[in-house]
Amino acid sequence: MRIFHRAALISAVSSLLLLLGGCASTPPPTDAMTQARDMLDAARSAQAPIFAPLDLGTAQARYALAQQALAGKHYDSARRYANEAEAAAELARAKAELGQLREQIRQRTRQNAELSSRLLGTAPAPADAAPPSPALAPAPASSATQTYPASTSSSGGAP
Repeated sequence: MRIFHRAALISAVSSLLLLLGGCASTPPPTDAMTQARDMLDAARSAQAPIFAPLDLGTAQARYALAQQALAGKHYDSARRYANEAEAAAELARAKAELGQLREQIRQRTRQNAELSSRLLGTAPAPADAAPPSPALAPAPASSATQTYPASTSSSGGAP
């Protein structure tokens, strides 16, 4: 009977150590969660809701899954979702910054067209029109290419 108690005690202690060792092997992904949250904030600051709403939505959904997995103590899943959220948020931030730059280019192009029309005294081109290509611009007249009207002399002969 004593051997049975000793074996049961050893078995219980072994099970407890295995259980504690399993919990200790995967720590909560606090760093990954923090990085994902910071990247989400950066994407929002870069106007991702305007310029990259789908990518931002993906990042937010992945972050929500990471939070649920963290609450359920599924740390490996939480880490994976947090990393996916961070990557999607970084993509959203990059697309938002690109969108901002494109908007600045459109504004500068429009300003340049207005200034050009004021300087040249022409009507401004529509805002969405592409600027004229240098290959299509008329060449300036030079003395070598200038044409003269034909002579109307009554002599009919050559000079």
